[in-house]
Amino acid sequence: MRERVLRFLRITEKPAPPPGAGDDLETFRPSRKYLYYTAVMFLPKQFIAFLGLMASLRFFGPDEDVPVEEITAALQKVPWIPNDFDIVALFAFFEDLAIGAFFAQALISAIFLKLAWELHWYMVGDEFLRIRQGIWWVHEQTMTVARIQNMEVRRGPIQKFFGIADLEVHTAGGGSAGDDAGDKEFHIARFRGLEDASGLRDQLRERLIRHRKGGLTATKEPLGEPSDAQADEPGSKLAAARALRDEARALREALGQT
Repeated sequence: MRERVLRFLRITEKPAPPPGAGDDLETFRPSRKYLYYTAVMFLPKQFIAFLGLMASLRFFGPDEDVPVEEITAALQKVPWIPNDFDIVALFAFFEDLAIGAFFAQALISAIFLKLAWELHWYMVGDEFLRIRQGIWWVHEQTMTVARIQNMEVRRGPIQKFFGIADLEVHTAGGGSAGDDAGDKEFHIARFRGLEDASGLRDQLRERLIRHRKGGLTATKEPLGEPSDAQADEPGSKLAAARALRDEARALREALGQT
């Protein structure tokens, strides 16, 4: 059944690794506690929706003050309405249909809630980060470790109760006109539902330090002297500088002789 759903949604169970990812790539889901957290956040919304449904049925349903018999008699005079038409039974049918539809959608939503957790993946390597989430609309985000600018661990009261937290990773980026005000200068990746968000932050910080140290070392390496062929190449800056130097020497010698 699950494989059929994945084929219908045209989504693989795991995301493809980023190009050039090595053997050190770690692939993992949010904690199972995050699934419990999303379920707890899901129940109040369903309860409020159920109360709204009950209020709507009470408002639109037949009332004691409504002359049901007179309405039924008037409707029975319509040629295409049968004589045994019962408006009360009609309202009861639609009430049962609405309540049944509500519980059906609640069950389907709960199933897709678990499926969304199973299809939520994180990939962390020395060079790249990748996050994939979503079922109907799949959102996949890839970022480079070397461009990380800031990392924040966020935890709300309910998350604290479940022992999980979110890690926000900000990387340098251009942004666009449609981005939020906070996302114009940074791209933000959110690792949700982690039991050890601080540990992942420290791990990424160590990799970022290694990247920056490697970059500084690379810039301090000697570039080497240009070859004679490159120096004497017509139109090169070094050849022009040498010609200017020779002219200055010749002019100084001529002035000294006079």
